Amino acid sequence: MSFSKEVKKEILDNKFNSKERALAFLCGLVYSSAEYEVKDGKIINFVIPTDVDFLVDSIKEVVQDIYGFGKVSMVPSFKISKTQYYNIEISDDVAEKILYDTFALTKDGDEIKVNEVVSDKILATEDGLKGFMSGAYIGCGTSSIKLCQQGRTTTGYHIELGNQNYELLHEISNVLAQFEILAKLTKRKNLYVLYVKDAEEVSNMLALMGASNAVLTLQNEIVTRQVRNKVNRQNNCFVSNFSKTLNASFNQLQAIKVIEQEVGLYSLPEDLQEAALLRLANTEESLEQLLKLSKKPLTKSALNHKFQKIIKMANKLKK
Repeated sequence: MSFSKEVKKEILDNKFNSKERALAFLCGLVYSSAEYEVKDGKIINFVIPTDVDFLVDSIKEVVQDIYGFGKVSMVPSFKISKTQYYNIEISDDVAEKILYDTFALTKDGDEIKVNEVVSDKILATEDGLKGFMSGAYIGCGTSSIKLCQQGRTTTGYHIELGNQNYELLHEISNVLAQFEILAKLTKRKNLYVLYVKDAEEVSNMLALMGASNAVLTLQNEIVTRQVRNKVNRQNNCFVSNFSKTLNASFNQLQAIKVIEQEVGLYSLPEDLQEAALLRLANTEESLEQLLKLSKKPLTKSALNHKFQKIIKMANKLKK
């Protein structure tokens, strides 16, 4: 199961501790994904399209708790790649109650008005805000977070909600802002997308919706990536330093070989002879290691200076 579906399952498994929160959950779900028709003042063909097969049980439970009646069923709709989509159908009598109770529909005399903006009555309390966010995420939210990916370091924390209703996403952005969670709103073709990318913001959003286990999983992933990133930096630094050491050693050995072939090492001053012999005996060691092996006390700068003199002499001999 993907991380996104695990989050949704945890949200639904937590149940709803009040009817107010349960109704707000239905509101978020209705605004973000419900489809229905209004014909002759009646609600018909109410469905909630979803790829979350376990959502139907939660809707049944919420509907029963709030209304005590109504039929809720699920039928397969279509399949894209390996993902099966379903239609959750709710009987017309309870669907009508849900739409009016969530203020998705209101009546003005005989006229029925479809509201795109979520009612302040739903979002008046913290319970309402959290319930609404849970329903909206279940309805149109997803996460592209990939756990345990070897190639990932510190990036790739991403939650988004996509919908054609700009007012809905703007309202969700305001809800998140009340909990100091910054979300950005953009447009992709004919779809508006509200997204959160910062790891800490994503964790806060998960916590807001009651997905505490998902928060712990994400925090563990963040730590794992940080450690992996640190190890990668250390390895890169080690490889770079090792490469520099080998290159320096190779240049020094080549210079010593030229001097040995052309005039012999005995022609070098005593201190340069000692440095040359030390390098010949330890072809792959760094300057730090050579200093430890040297019988005479030297500094790294002094030893490096001796090798530079040897290389300079070899260059003159080659010319």
